[in-house]
Amino acid sequence: MNKTSVKIREQSHYDDMLLALLPIILCACVMYSARVLLVCVVAFLTARISDVAMAVIRKQEVDTSDKSSTVAALVFCMMLPVSVPLYIVVVTVAVTVVLGKHAFGGKDVYPFSLAALAMCFAAVNWPNQALAAVTPLTKVSFWSGAAESALSGASQIKAGGLPYVSTINLLLGYHPGAMGSAFILVILSVAVFLLVGKRITWHIPVSFLATCAIIAIVFPRIYGVSRFDSLKLELLSSALIFYAVFMLNEPATTPHNPKAKIVFGVLSGVLTMLFRYFGSYEIGGCFALLLVNATEGFWDRLFSAGGIFENSRSFKAWIAQLGLNKKKAAPVTAGNVEIKKAKKSAARKSADKAAGSADTGNQLLDIISAAEDNIDQVEFTTRTIDVKQALKELEEKQKKEGR
Repeated sequence: MNKTSVKIREQSHYDDMLLALLPIILCACVMYSARVLLVCVVAFLTARISDVAMAVIRKQEVDTSDKSSTVAALVFCMMLPVSVPLYIVVVTVAVTVVLGKHAFGGKDVYPFSLAALAMCFAAVNWPNQALAAVTPLTKVSFWSGAAESALSGASQIKAGGLPYVSTINLLLGYHPGAMGSAFILVILSVAVFLLVGKRITWHIPVSFLATCAIIAIVFPRIYGVSRFDSLKLELLSSALIFYAVFMLNEPATTPHNPKAKIVFGVLSGVLTMLFRYFGSYEIGGCFALLLVNATEGFWDRLFSAGGIFENSRSFKAWIAQLGLNKKKAAPVTAGNVEIKKAKKSAARKSADKAAGSADTGNQLLDIISAAEDNIDQVEFTTRTIDVKQALKELEEKQKKEGR
């Protein structure tokens, strides 16, 4: 695939993400009032204004086809509570676009997921507002966002409790949480649409969720329920599935090689669960993604053409460089000593033979050099002569003259 087709595919990715976010936003509006639209519009406009402002400051042409900032802003909004103050949205999106994107070069060259970076920035600076939860169908002030807060399922698990939410409500997103990351059935439907249409590949989402599921079922942290119920609550009461579909597939920050994508997904899953188990925030997936984003190029180089894992031969060469395939020294025995002596003798004979050949070669060079010095005494004819005989006669002539 050439560079032009890659760019076109990456651009279509953001168009597909905007389309995929529409049903999530509509469901959020039904559950949490029309203020969802207000938050999304503010984030969208802030992202566009920041892009235009940076293009003007950098004296570049405004790229109207670049939708990476707007997609990141909307994904960020879906992880926020509907009660979030608007100034947090404006400041976070602006800082993320300016420092997280344009400071690294702009479109397609920024190293970190913009949505994950925005969520981490908001959580660190305004944890009470950015990590709050609101019960669905609760009355919310349109402009101020004032609403009665509640404890989300992920927060209850983090505190060592047990969320009492039925499976159907978990799937429908009818429990306290963020605006759009809890609608599991809708998110899974969108994921199927993206996979069938080849908008995304299965490698990162499946490897990520499989890793999270294995850790959750092997090391359950919810007591008083079965391992299966613990796994269900870990996956459905958090934003893990939302991460897998909308955040871990960004072309600019994830590998392109299929094998590298699997490693990327597994590593993201391990770090996400470690942050969820031992970190201070329930949005561990965002912090984990930022760390794994930094290794994206490394995994692509390992598994791409010419990489050490490209084939078994190059892998063996890599192992040889590490010194892992060195043979163990043979035990010292009488037989081994005799073999070593025989090898040394053969090597010495070869060296003597080579030295003799070198002496013969040196003599021949001396004769040729002498012939060159006496070139004016040689009579040239058009007939064929014997070079060896001529050199022999010249040598005899020089001996007679005492040279």
